[in-house]
Amino acid sequence: MHQFAKRAFVAAAPLLLTGCLWGPGKFTSDLTLKKDGNFVLDYRGEIVLQTPPDAEAKVEPWKPEMAKCFEGMENKSQTQAVITEPGEAPPKARPCKASEAAAQKVDYEKQSAERVKSKREEAEQMARMFGLPGFDEESNRAFAIKLAKYAGYRSVQYRGKGVYDVDYHFDGRATQDFVFPALPDNDFIIPFIAIRRRADGSVLVTAPAFTGGAGPLGARAGAAAGAMKEGPVSEAQGRFTIITNGEVLTNNSEDGTAPHALGKQVHWDVGSGSSKIPEALIRLQ
Repeated sequence: MHQFAKRAFVAAAPLLLTGCLWGPGKFTSDLTLKKDGNFVLDYRGEIVLQTPPDAEAKVEPWKPEMAKCFEGMENKSQTQAVITEPGEAPPKARPCKASEAAAQKVDYEKQSAERVKSKREEAEQMARMFGLPGFDEESNRAFAIKLAKYAGYRSVQYRGKGVYDVDYHFDGRATQDFVFPALPDNDFIIPFIAIRRRADGSVLVTAPAFTGGAGPLGARAGAAAGAMKEGPVSEAQGRFTIITNGEVLTNNSEDGTAPHALGKQVHWDVGSGSSKIPEALIRLQ
């Protein structure tokens, strides 16, 4: 496992375990990387703020059979414990009175709603700590306006339910490390695409967030894979293509390199069945 992946997992663990994730949805992304170090990165498609299942969970409707009453006891609370001494027979169940069932129904609905609200607030607080927007629509719309002010974002439209439509185009030079996306107020993110320059002039391109059902870092989690299963499932679905006139030294694509007008290209199709983190090492000098 690369040191980058190890550090990323440690930093991302709180978000993954609470079920929060900022990642790709349906997309098309192309990276053109030239020998002179110039590159052009395009990302067109969705960026999704995935909230934990509990954030949108609905309280299970009360059912009459949930009411529990016992002889010799006036049960007015669904949470009332029945405690017996060692060797003592438990009280015998009996039909509930209408007033008892109604009281238990009120308690059940109140406590269930409080649990759902508490879990949502905890996850939202964790997301905000990492610079992500809240789960409400107003916060997400404000975040889209803020993100559109940064270089490379041709357009950012908030579509609702945590989904943003993004058109990103960036011209740069691979003389130092580069990651996309870099988000306002965000100290950590699992990169969609990372470009890292080596001392020998070669460039390592990875796309940690472009995984399918395994989820972010799932392919490199190792002993921590169990924790990853508790995190959100990746919604990434699309194709990532690298085009270069440099020498492709290694890559882990299914089809390998293919001819292109500039030189060569290599692509990765990302979906629910994919699990690899796209990676290619390219010599520019």
